[in-house]
Formats: sequence, structure tokens, C-alpha cells
Amino acid sequence: MKKTFAFLALVAFAVSVLVAQNKFAGIVTYGLESVGEVDVPLQNKSFQIFVYQDKAYVGNEQMKTIVNGRKVYSVMDLSQIIAYFQTNDVWESDYEGNGKVIASHEMTQAQLDSITIPDTKGMYIEYVGGETREIQGYKAQKAKYHIFNEEGVDKGFDVWYTTEIGPEYDFVLCTGLKGFPLEFVQSPEEGKAIQYKVTEITKGKVKNTDFLLPDGYDMLDEEAFSALMKNINEAQELLSE
Repeated sequence: MKKTFAFLALVAFAVSVLVAQNKFAGIVTYGLESVGEVDVPLQNKSFQIFVYQDKAYVGNEQMKTIVNGRKVYSVMDLSQIIAYFQTNDVWESDYEGNGKVIASHEMTQAQLDSITIPDTKGMYIEYVGGETREIQGYKAQKAKYHIFNEEGVDKGFDVWYTTEIGPEYDFVLCTGLKGFPLEFVQSPEEGKAIQYKVTEITKGKVKNTDFLLPDGYDMLDEEAFSALMKNINEAQELLSE
């Protein structure tokens, strides 16, 4: 009898673990709208984030951000722009690759924890308890991004997020947020504001293999990637002269 109870307890534990790991897989569609005093012309009025359990990606074949837990990969095909700079004789760089690059970065727990420490000279995230709402069928909680400018004025924003979708932390739209953002308004400049709001959530149609890193790309560390982007900025400045 004791062995039977022990076996049933083990089965119950295994089922609970499986349920805990059964996370969302699907496509989250956002709508973008200019909501400030000054109209912001938007090139795209919507975009999608693809999610599979603790993975997420946004972008296209030319430029894509892939998140795998706390690892972030920037996948870029810069071959055409580098070839253009070379043709116009403004390209000066030690980089000898094919122009297809992947830059990787992993956030540590210490870095993530530091984001919640109040800092009036930088930024921090404040999680607001007791305020919830429903967005596209998901329970959303509220957080405040506090972002201080040089004068010490808070230029942050509120964000409604859910913990039922995606990686534990967001590294696509609201870096360091402990959850998946569903709605927020950002003000890039005085009088200008853009609202990001989830308009549709479609389950399925996304699989684990969609998040594999592509072949034929150069994997660059942060230092090499920063140097390459500096070269690109310098070449653009030379072309504009």
C-alpha cells in the first residue's frame, strides 16, 4: 500500500511539472497608433512577435531578434549595405566576413535584479500590485518604467503585461520586464507618443525549430559587433558629406 501511494505521489508530481512547463505557443499581433499631440507618421501600423514557450522572435530575414530564455541574439544580414559602402569607397573595417552576423548577449540575474532598484539618474521598473485588467483574454498586471532625463524629470511610461505568455523576462519591447508586454505608450519626443497594443493572440502555428539560428552567419561577441556597427555609422557619415 505504501508503495502504491508513493507511486501515485510521483505521478502527481510529474504531471504538475509537465503542466508548469506547458507554456504558450503562438503569434502575438500588435497595433501601433500615434496618440500624442504631434502626429507621428508610422511606416508600419502593426507587427507580430512569434512565441514558443520561453522563446520569442520578431523581425524578418534581413534583421531579427531571437530571445531564448535570457539569451538574446541579433541576427542581421548586412551584406548588401556593406557591399554598397565598398562600391562607394567609404568602407574601412577589419571585418572580413560575408556581412551576415549574429550578435549574442545574455542577461545575468544580478543585472535583472538591478533594474528594480530605484535610480533617479537612470531607470528602473516598479511593479504595481493590486491593479489588473483583461487584454485579449489574458490577465494583465501593471508596471511602471521610470526613465529620468538629464534634468531628473521622469519620462517613463506604464505597461500592462502578462506572465502567461513568453519568456520569464522580456527582451524584445520592454527590456527587463518580468512578463510579456500587452499594452504601453512610449513618448520618444516632446508631444509625440506611440501606443503599442495587442490586437490579436493566435495560439499554435509556431514550433521550436522556428527559433534555430541560421547557418552561414558569423557569430560576433559584443566587442566585435560594436566595432562593426561603428564602422557602418562612420561609412554612413562619409556618404552624407
